[in-house]
Amino acid sequence: MIELVGVEAGYGKLNVLHDVHVQFAPGMITVILGPNGSGKSTLLKTIFGLTSINRGAVRFDGRDITQMPTENINACGIAYVPQRLNVFTAMTVRDNLKLALRRETRATAERLLASAYALFPILEKRSAQLAGQLSGGERQMVAMAIGWLSRPKLMLLDEPTAGLSPLVSQEVFAALRQLQAQGITLIVVEQNARSAVKIADRVVVMREGQIAFDGEAQRFAADDDRVRDYLGVAKRG
Repeated sequence: MIELVGVEAGYGKLNVLHDVHVQFAPGMITVILGPNGSGKSTLLKTIFGLTSINRGAVRFDGRDITQMPTENINACGIAYVPQRLNVFTAMTVRDNLKLALRRETRATAERLLASAYALFPILEKRSAQLAGQLSGGERQMVAMAIGWLSRPKLMLLDEPTAGLSPLVSQEVFAALRQLQAQGITLIVVEQNARSAVKIADRVVVMREGQIAFDGEAQRFAADDDRVRDYLGVAKRG
């Protein structure tokens, strides 16, 4: 579905990604792990057209999107949920969601809004509440719903459980599974490595702007040495 071929990308002339070759198959949850500064978030931003691609190509469904404007990439079927500043805190939950539907007809917008509430029931209960008054987990659900409302084939999520408690993190991971069940491909950058690997189909580990590991999540989690090497801790049962 999505492919990066020999990509050198970053901010201006400063490359953060170095000769990245990676493919993401449709229908999977791929978790991207790695130490801070390894290029994980830059990889997502590069797919979504938010960095300078100085070499190589990004292809989506066989189409070259390397130099495509971000709004056109979104229109192709890719949604990006950033870690921060992902909702309008001074607006209600309902108004945040309606803003994402501003280009739809009224009938279509109402139908999609009802579907979003069915997918994220807590948002219907909080629909009249300001997004800035929500818990961290609820706010993340709003951000995910906004991304989902663009009806993407692929969703890019940058550390969706950052700063959340273990219990709330599990709720977010469960929501990711729900999105996958709808046929959406997910690429998720995470620091909560052990929990993320449990819901992943595939793991990609980045080091210094390059791909250090790319394989099945079960194979990654079952290898004590690999877990220790890439995560810096011993595997726990």
